Amino acid sequence: MKVPMSEIANRLATFQALLGGRRIDAAIIRQNTDLYYFTGTVQDAHLLVPAAGEPCFLVRRDLERATRQSPIRPLLPMTSIKQLPEALFNCCGRDSVRRLGMELDVLPAASFFFYDEKVFPKQEIVDIGSLVRQVRMIKSAWEIDLMRAAGGISLAVADAVPGLLKEGITETELAIELERVARRAGHLGFSRVRAFNLEIFFGHILSGPDAALPSYCDSPTGGPGVSPAFGQGAGERSIQAGDLVSVDTMLNHHGYLNDQTRNFALGEAPSNLAYTYAFCRELHQWVRETARPGVVAGQLYDAIVKWVADAGLAEGFMGPARSAVSFIGHGLGLEVDEFPFIARGQTTVLAEGMTFALEPKWSYPGLGIVGFENTYRVTASGLESFNQASEELIVV
Repeated sequence: MKVPMSEIANRLATFQALLGGRRIDAAIIRQNTDLYYFTGTVQDAHLLVPAAGEPCFLVRRDLERATRQSPIRPLLPMTSIKQLPEALFNCCGRDSVRRLGMELDVLPAASFFFYDEKVFPKQEIVDIGSLVRQVRMIKSAWEIDLMRAAGGISLAVADAVPGLLKEGITETELAIELERVARRAGHLGFSRVRAFNLEIFFGHILSGPDAALPSYCDSPTGGPGVSPAFGQGAGERSIQAGDLVSVDTMLNHHGYLNDQTRNFALGEAPSNLAYTYAFCRELHQWVRETARPGVVAGQLYDAIVKWVADAGLAEGFMGPARSAVSFIGHGLGLEVDEFPFIARGQTTVLAEGMTFALEPKWSYPGLGIVGFENTYRVTASGLESFNQASEELIVV
């Protein structure tokens, strides 16, 4: 699978226009996700992007794979960091690089100081992380197809749950079986995250009261995990009759993600959880019709919060009171936490081609969690869901 040359060319052109608009003479792309997005390959490399002119790709390892996978030319071997300034000046002109952009939102501080003091001491280095994310926020038709295919993996996982869920199986055992289904369906086995210390593995397979345990993860759900080394997600609890089981998965198809949550009841679910789930379905439908181009993300968040409060369901919404998150949706693509965020105070205006996961969820201490999640694309007529799994509360 190769990223088409037309995709790379369009992305670079959009990015270069943003650089010029901010009076940034050139950018150096270093982070793996951004390298893949702009070059079509993940290598130990530096992509040099002038505001005007042809980019240059310097690869430390592996040059042969980079040559096969990336359409960027020139593509040069890099044996020393000392090559970087000369290559950049060749791209832009020696006297024309005064402001240099780097992904300071993800670049380690020690690396920044090295580039700033040793490699480019005469240049001003500024952050272009938000510009990169702005380019990536609008998905092309090619990217949308990959995200739909990721939704197909999520469908396979959800369809497998009723045949695996039984009394006495532990959350971890269920997670293991579902991960096997996902890998056989094409899941790459990992998810990329941009935020510092935000870690994701497969998802949260949670049941009963333990599902309402908060964790360090910036998520409306937490769970106990199996070790303090990764204190979130499925634990060793045995699932019992009457439990509501939340299957929240993050699945990866050729780098592009799908986020999905579905709820299953082992026998009859507690009545208040079933009631909240029915409301959640109504809320999703309202958001599908409301979230159109021109809507401000923060205003959509406020409207959803009001909907929930007016229904008398504010308690436990988006997590226990002491650890509830201040978002209801997050952008999704190559990373878990892309733009836009459906969150408090966000000023991003929704536009066609944006994609985000919407996850209204409620936490009930002593009972568990309830709520489902879809990954959506913004269209002129509302939201298109990439998730085809049934939205019913499935009773097993």
